[in-house]
Amino acid sequence: MVNVLIVEDQRMIRETMENYIRQSEGYSLAGSIAGAGLAEKFCASNPVDLVLMDVCTENGESGFEAAGIIKSRFPDIKIIIVTSMLDAGYLNRAKEVGADSIWFKDVSRVELMTVVEKTMNGESVYPDRTPEVKIGNASSYEFTEAEIKVLRLLVEGMTYKEMANALNVSVETVKSQVGSMLQKTGFTSKTKLAAMVMSKRLIVNGF
Repeated sequence: MVNVLIVEDQRMIRETMENYIRQSEGYSLAGSIAGAGLAEKFCASNPVDLVLMDVCTENGESGFEAAGIIKSRFPDIKIIIVTSMLDAGYLNRAKEVGADSIWFKDVSRVELMTVVEKTMNGESVYPDRTPEVKIGNASSYEFTEAEIKVLRLLVEGMTYKEMANALNVSVETVKSQVGSMLQKTGFTSKTKLAAMVMSKRLIVNGF
């Protein structure tokens, strides 16, 4: 029997995943909590084989941070990061903290449990690419990797100079990349660009 812990702060989604586990042969619901900060303690006190971990949980607690802590203490516990919107940096972040897989929470029981089965069998399941998001006149697929790196710093409120120092490039390079994104999207200011990127959850600041 695979004992599953669900970490999800949205009640309806949490209850849906609970039902998915209860309806699946060979799986048992070990627990269901709203905050990632409680996950390590739960795993220390209860038998857990798999954690379905949301990214942004109750009280702003990070599922990535919790996943990293759990993996360091309990390396045999499998962790699947589940999210409703895949931030451009989530794939790399999930791998960095040792998560076994990452997938979308708003999918059918069959699709989610397929990912669960593969993960429990030792596979790492990741989407081939982030979902396409419309940002102004542009598709998120039109942004280059370098522009995405600038966007991550832009939503943190960094100045051109701070972004340039963080990326080890010139200020002019950063300005050129921001200008390119403004041209693609049709926005007239980097503030509008950052606000739209965050509202569409292409990038989620702090996670």
